[in-house]
Amino acid sequence: MSFQCKNTTPQPTPGHSCNYSQVVDNTLVILTNDLTDTECKKNVEKAHQWEEAEEAQLEVEWRQREEEEVQRKKAAEEEAKRQRQKVAAEEAKRQRQRAQARWYEAMQK
Repeated sequence: MSFQCKNTTPQPTPGHSCNYSQVVDNTLVILTNDLTDTECKKNVEKAHQWEEAEEAQLEVEWRQREEEEVQRKKAAEEEAKRQRQKVAAEEAKRQRQRAQARWYEAMQK
């Protein structure tokens, strides 16, 4: 009896064509899956870093707006204080003038 090795690779029959590139190679599938997972993880990490950077930028912008608002309020308060001082000085001047006018009037009597 003749012993023949069993060939596990499919052999095409005459007149029959088959695309053997569709045959699953488990090692290739694992490597492909690992590569895909690695790429996916890299993409997720990049997205996460981008979100963190965007969040940090938004926080910086928010702080800047907040600081600008504080500066505007401070400037408005200072301007209001100057206006009050100006009004008070003008009123004091008018009172002095009235007092002086009364004094001159009293002196002429």
